[in-house]
Amino acid sequence: MLIGVASTDISPPLGTALAGYFRVRISDQLHSPLIANALVAGEGANKVAVIACDLITITKELSEQVRQIVSAKSDLAAANIMVCATHTHTGPELRAGKLHPRNEEYMQELPGRIAQAAILANANQRQAVCCLGTEPESGLAFNRRFRLKDGSEITFGADPEKLAGVAGPTDPAFTLACFKTDLEASPFAIICNYSLHIDVQGGNAISADYPAVLRNTLRKIYGEELVVLFLQGACGDINHVPYLQNNPFPKKGIWKSEQIGKALAGKALCISEKALPSNSEDTGSSQEILQVPKFPKNDPAYAMRLKQAQEAKEPNSFEQSLLDRHADYDDSGLTEREVQTLRIGDLAICGAPGEYFVEWGLEIKKWSPAPYTVIAELCNDSAGYIPTYETFLRGGYECTPVVSVTSSPALGQMIADANFRNLRRLFAKAQPEQ
Repeated sequence: MLIGVASTDISPPLGTALAGYFRVRISDQLHSPLIANALVAGEGANKVAVIACDLITITKELSEQVRQIVSAKSDLAAANIMVCATHTHTGPELRAGKLHPRNEEYMQELPGRIAQAAILANANQRQAVCCLGTEPESGLAFNRRFRLKDGSEITFGADPEKLAGVAGPTDPAFTLACFKTDLEASPFAIICNYSLHIDVQGGNAISADYPAVLRNTLRKIYGEELVVLFLQGACGDINHVPYLQNNPFPKKGIWKSEQIGKALAGKALCISEKALPSNSEDTGSSQEILQVPKFPKNDPAYAMRLKQAQEAKEPNSFEQSLLDRHADYDDSGLTEREVQTLRIGDLAICGAPGEYFVEWGLEIKKWSPAPYTVIAELCNDSAGYIPTYETFLRGGYECTPVVSVTSSPALGQMIADANFRNLRRLFAKAQPEQ
């Protein structure tokens, strides 16, 4: 299999506003550089590229610009390029019209910087062996939604007297693909995937958070030329805080980020040393463009959440945002959302254009015909949170209409089904006989 890898620095200048919080944060130092890591696999019409960026999200505009630049300067087809975000909360604001202005000069440069990683990777392809493995990793990721005794659900923990239990699962799978010049060589590239929200370090420093620690730790073992792509799994309802554990360790900050990064590096090393060669060298991309309705104003969940906000004596930030946006919200028309799936040997990378709840990721994996399947959320577009059906009426900030969710509640299933169809096209030979 032909494989090429490269990295480019996409760090913004100090003074750039940081994304991810409901308050203003202006970057005042650089803790770790933000990187775009690219891998190009295969050849000819089936050559594919995946780019993992240390960013909060990937907007449709940004992915289109990156694809256009790469396809114009290489033999890669735009439709075969996947652009993903790790979801770091200590990176630049990318969307206009937020609490604070984005750095427009940086935004003009960003597509070219990201594209350059794929262009360089395409130029340095070499023959490689792809080896794959997966193992569970527990104790780092937790479902952050909780069921209360009244049947409702909230995010980020609750009064123990009102708590019934954790509302959802996690996905413990840590899956890895490593690429070597031969079976006995050290890897020169690694793709790894895990479902864990990247909002660990916090603060006002620019940082890639725990993926930077993961990458740097692996480089100390395999060499500084190693390129590591971290693909964020379905983690819309997952974070790193053990709310129900009597855990003495810090729950946020640099120490916690380093703990998670080093633990995942240890898991990656363990899997890499045992990973078995892929049985296939096939590569390819398949995508569908979904026509997605907006969140309907006549949905019972919309009416319920609006009523709660209107009756609140002191509306929280999400309730106030709903009140502010309700009058001007137009639920007519359709929005296009792309669902892309890549094949790299026995590995399937299933894209989700938003913050995908873990339950949907588990469903895709359950029905995938691929030997190894990972989810790459925040892929090519950003539709906001993509919860499961039942969560809308039960509450939690991820399910706040108009604020956290602007698409139909059906979007999660639409993405899962589109990925399933893509998988069947890409892995037709892997289908069981009828």
